[in-house]
Amino acid sequence: MQRSYWIILLVVGILVIEIIAGRHRKVHHRQDYFIIASTLIGGQLTRPIVALITATLIGLALPAYKDALASVTFWLTFPVLFVVAEFFQYWIHRMAHDSNRHKLLYGMHRTHHSAPYVNVTLMYRSNLVWPLVHSYTWTTAIAFYLGAYGAATAFYLTMLSWNALTHSDFRWDEMMARHLPFGDKILWAMELVLVTPRIHHTHHGFGKDGKAYRNFCTMLSIYDRMFGTLHIPEGRPRFYGLPGGEHHWFRQMLYPLVPLGEPLKLRDKRDNHIAPHPEASPASGEQASLAGSAREAA
Repeated sequence: MQRSYWIILLVVGILVIEIIAGRHRKVHHRQDYFIIASTLIGGQLTRPIVALITATLIGLALPAYKDALASVTFWLTFPVLFVVAEFFQYWIHRMAHDSNRHKLLYGMHRTHHSAPYVNVTLMYRSNLVWPLVHSYTWTTAIAFYLGAYGAATAFYLTMLSWNALTHSDFRWDEMMARHLPFGDKILWAMELVLVTPRIHHTHHGFGKDGKAYRNFCTMLSIYDRMFGTLHIPEGRPRFYGLPGGEHHWFRQMLYPLVPLGEPLKLRDKRDNHIAPHPEASPASGEQASLAGSAREAA
């Protein structure tokens, strides 16, 4: 079995658990399905284009370094790639949440954040132009060009696996803290280095325990700690998504090739961000956090 198939099995397994647990009931709007389908189908069309662009530009920029790392051991190239890629991811991701200074990045990345829920389907909710500016695209492509094939492949599969685990609505970190002996201490120790679901979920939220302007790392929490943007929540965010609603799915997928336009008024089973998550933190202290998230989305 190809190694990439294990990622598909992991995502499908998490999705099945979420569905059985009722975590997808009355959650999705029709345009969510259009966005997910567009990401899956459109990605098949844009992936070769992105690969061609990155390969061409890297080859022009580093003509003398093709396969320069081919003889370097995996056990050196993999951790170096991991730390370097996460560093650039932190800063690109942080800039993409600054709607004032980096409107272009913010407009592309908001597709991933506009859903008023967090579950494993968010892995397939992404603007089609976003991979061109995503740090992982470039760091992985450079690693391949330099000949670190094993490290680049292992890093990419690790990143996809951890994304599936941290976007899941099946909160294994909460279960570990509640049911394992010294589970809360084990979780605390993990979070000294790693991003857990509760760290990433709060990044997708607003209101009580929602901090869309914090927790920018994907796998390693060390850069959030280093640069003062880490937030460890008390519970789940009161709300998921972005204050102000969503734009039309077609515009979300193709921005900046088309303008975002005005947010839609979605009046159906999920009430356009109104209902809090059933396992959210109590609403006390919500207004200050909500105001901060609203400023970030402005």
